[in-house]
Amino acid sequence: MLLNKSNRENKKVSLKGAVQINHSSFFVYKDKSGNTFLKTGEDEKLHKSAVQNMINSNPHIARLLKRFRIKPNIDTKTLNELTCGHMNETCNIAIGVYSLLSGDIKSHVDKESLKEASMLHDLGKVLIPSKILNKPAKLNVKERKIMNIHSTLGYELLKTQDLSEETLSLIRYHHQNLKHSGYPALPQENTSSDIGVQIISIADKYSALRESRVYRRRLSRTEALLILYREVREGKIMPAVYNALFRYAELYDLD
Repeated sequence: MLLNKSNRENKKVSLKGAVQINHSSFFVYKDKSGNTFLKTGEDEKLHKSAVQNMINSNPHIARLLKRFRIKPNIDTKTLNELTCGHMNETCNIAIGVYSLLSGDIKSHVDKESLKEASMLHDLGKVLIPSKILNKPAKLNVKERKIMNIHSTLGYELLKTQDLSEETLSLIRYHHQNLKHSGYPALPQENTSSDIGVQIISIADKYSALRESRVYRRRLSRTEALLILYREVREGKIMPAVYNALFRYAELYDLD
């Protein structure tokens, strides 16, 4: 449940971003005295306090939850699982894909924003009901709409923190594609981060496909790449980004 007032005052912290050290992800926090420190996803009390502070700082989050009739629980267990698993692996893949792109394409992407956004891209899932996140079957229309706001929730949670506009944009639009048929709607004039969005999007999807989920088995490297290649043929994924992922998988995804 949400923290009470006294707990919030005792644990006033803000999130400055995320870093990866030896392929492990850490949240970068700043306390009320201005001290900066690193934490993994295991400190549930601290993370709950930090997310609560984000909610308190942005009234739009409460309105968004009310609109979708989501009970405002903070699921720090999910946050820990994401940090140690999916978000960390998405970062590894995204940076791997970036490193294998041509210099001309790389010039359109800020590497540090890409790295930070890939480590934080699913933060909004801490507010998605666990019965939806862990449903062992296909989501219905209502549940899918709720699931799809996780990227917006992540953006809204983090916009009051000390993150760059580029990082926030990548988090907000990491489920977009070249045809702009993803979610949430991408402003037509926003093209500067399209390649960064492409990289995080394909890294996110590849990581998810290579994980076992409650509703399906873990897919093989070939199966995952074939699924993503269909999106290339549909014009949703840039061929150069897919080719970089393919090379990354051949070099580093060996099991």
